[in-house]
Amino acid sequence: MRLARTVLAAAVPLALALSACGDDETTQPAATDMVDDTMTDDMDGEEMMGAAWQSLELTDVDGKTFTLNDFMGKPVFVENFATWCPNCRAQLGDTNAAAAELGDDAVFIALSVETDLSASDVAEYAADNGFDHIRFAVMTPEFLAAISDHYGNNSINAPSTPHYIIDTHGVAGEMATGKQSTGSIVETMHAAAM
Repeated sequence: MRLARTVLAAAVPLALALSACGDDETTQPAATDMVDDTMTDDMDGEEMMGAAWQSLELTDVDGKTFTLNDFMGKPVFVENFATWCPNCRAQLGDTNAAAAELGDDAVFIALSVETDLSASDVAEYAADNGFDHIRFAVMTPEFLAAISDHYGNNSINAPSTPHYIIDTHGVAGEMATGKQSTGSIVETMHAAAM
């Protein structure tokens, strides 16, 4: 585990430096597609009711704790971001508009990859940008490592605007990157609610 964190600590700056800031939406394979069959066999059962990483506790900017598995029964849109990232700010604008349109029918969560930020800094960022329909939280180092293990390093590369949807059964879909319009987000969230 210590070696994985050391590798992750070295990979994050490299991934950020090499990030592609394009506007085209692309889908990245899940990290489970890149592991041997024994590992995927072990994970298949977890995926059915929410993977283990989805049970890691997070604390939102209001001080309330939650896990991604807490929202079973509703589709959940999760966007990983950084406060310094202009691509993230633009994408969060569309995400916020989709969240406003869908209201209580869906959950929208934005997770900062900047694990050293305070909740008050992230709350100020959300308020300054008018992102009032999204639940904001800062990833813990454990969550950052787990999400990177699951989806790969591109999942923590903020300028690529990584996002994924967890359906109503708790199954996390593939991670997507690139700009996604409000209408596209609403459409994919309706599909995840089926």
